[in-house]
Amino acid sequence: MHSQRGFLSYDASRDRYAINWRETLSIVVGELLLEELLAARSHIKGRLLDVGCGTRPYSLIYEPLVDMSVGTEVAFSPHGIEAADVICCAEALPFISNSFDTILCTEVLEHTRQPFQVMQEFARLLHPGGYLLLSVPFIYPVHESPHDYWRFTAHGLEAICESAGLTLIYVHSKGGIVATLVSLWIHLTVRCVNALSKLLGLSKPLREERAVRWFLAVPQWGYLWLSRLSRTRINLAWVSKLEWWMSPGYVVLAQRPMRR
Repeated sequence: MHSQRGFLSYDASRDRYAINWRETLSIVVGELLLEELLAARSHIKGRLLDVGCGTRPYSLIYEPLVDMSVGTEVAFSPHGIEAADVICCAEALPFISNSFDTILCTEVLEHTRQPFQVMQEFARLLHPGGYLLLSVPFIYPVHESPHDYWRFTAHGLEAICESAGLTLIYVHSKGGIVATLVSLWIHLTVRCVNALSKLLGLSKPLREERAVRWFLAVPQWGYLWLSRLSRTRINLAWVSKLEWWMSPGYVVLAQRPMRR
């Protein structure tokens, strides 16, 4: 059985999740984030809040793990609001305190005007012992303009968690130097393809052509294959340090402390 939600697909016969290249061209960043979310599945449970849920692609992962889920989105979301349960901004989430055991917030915090207030809201809504799973871009082009306000370093993410009273469990990078360069190359190439489409006066952008999408996807698949192969054979401390120095983004797992 094959399931598809937004840019995420799931093949039940192989128990395999994948980023759909027909839906997004950010395959490297998407796959690296997907790996992190799958690795954190043991922390996804109970009542889940999906902040900035978009088309709710990650519900393919969390639905079998939780008792219930609620998705929020802003009215001006470029991803649409059809999959959202509640329309609201992340700075003022309309739920009572201690309502959720898990909060998922992927690639949203950079689009909020007051990220520290958002983190305070997450801490308020989490049940003591509950988990926040959050991802943000770092070295990544401006997107969803004009609502792209911030970039966070790994140290900044640690500080913003602490300021909200959350206990940081880890900050992981979504790839290192090569992943960053591949991601930037893809975005630059897409911009050039879009410009060419306008220059030629095409009604259908070239980036929507199967051959062009394939051309942009193949090098990303190649990088991911080599990256995964090297990770199974090499474990070098300097590789980890370089990933912190230059990365397309980071993934945070934090916990609201238990009551004393």
